[in-house]
Amino acid sequence: MDITTMGERIKELRKREGLTQEELGAKVGVSAQAVSKWECGSVPDTELIPKIADCFGVSIDTLFGREYTDFDVYDLMSKHIFEKLGEEGGEKETIRRGFENCYLTLASTWFLGNDPVQEEVNEEAVKEQMAHKYKHSKVYKDELIAFMDRSEESPFFLYMPEADGRGKKLLENTDYCSLFADFADPDFFNAVVYLHSHKLTRFTKSAFIAKLGIPEERADEVLAMLRKYWFIEVNELELDDTVIEIYRGSWTSYFLMMLQTVYYFLHRPNSFFGSTTGRHTPLLKLDD
Repeated sequence: MDITTMGERIKELRKREGLTQEELGAKVGVSAQAVSKWECGSVPDTELIPKIADCFGVSIDTLFGREYTDFDVYDLMSKHIFEKLGEEGGEKETIRRGFENCYLTLASTWFLGNDPVQEEVNEEAVKEQMAHKYKHSKVYKDELIAFMDRSEESPFFLYMPEADGRGKKLLENTDYCSLFADFADPDFFNAVVYLHSHKLTRFTKSAFIAKLGIPEERADEVLAMLRKYWFIEVNELELDDTVIEIYRGSWTSYFLMMLQTVYYFLHRPNSFFGSTTGRHTPLLKLDD
C-alpha cells in the first residue's frame, strides 16, 4: 500500500459525507490538525483506524484502499470452507462450514422484494443462529422456495429458484400415481428400506424371502417392482445344469431425498428461525 492511500481515502470519504476536518476530528477524538496530517500522507494511530472506518460506515480494508471489487467472493467462500480440510477431522469441519454457507444463502433471500435490513454478519453470529432452538428456516416467495432443517438428526437444505416450465416438466409423461401406489405396498416399501439400510451385497431369491418373510410368489412380485425402479440388478449364474438368478441392490439417493421431503408432510414444523412467506403465484405454473 502506498503510504498516501489511506490519507486520500479519508479525504475522499470526508468530503463525501460533507464533513470538515474539524467535524471529523471531533467524531474520532483528535484535532483538525491531526486530520490534515492524515490527508497529507501520515497514518493515523492504529487504535483510531476502526473509529475512522465506523465514522464513514466502511470497512477497515476500504481505508487501506482495498475495495470490495479486489476480492473474488467465490474464492473467499471456498477458502473458508476448505481451509480445515487437511487437518485432523477436517472433513467434518468442511461439511459444517459448507452447511453454514447454505444457511447464509437462504438468509440472504429473506428480504427479496423488500428493502434489505443490514445486519452484522460474521462467523460467530452465524454459529449462534445455527444453534438457535428453532431449527427450521424457510423462504416462500415468488422468486424462489427454500427450506432448511438445521437439526443434528436430520440436516437438510432445499433451494428452488423460480423456473419457467418447471410445472409442466415435472408433470408431463410421469405417472406419479403408480409410483405412490407401489410405495404404498408394505412389502415393496420394506424391501426398499432393507436394501438401503444394508451393505450392497449379492443375494438369491431364497435369501430375499428369508429376510422379508414373504412367500415365493409374493417375492417374485416385489423383485419385479424393485427392478422396475432400478433398485436391484439381476445376473444369471450357471451351476451345472441349473441357472440361478443373483440379485444385487443398488442404492438410490433419490429414495433418501423422497423420505426426507415426505417426512415434512407428516411432521410439519410449526416453529421457525427466519421465515418469510409472500408468494402470490401458483407453485405449479401450467398455463401458457
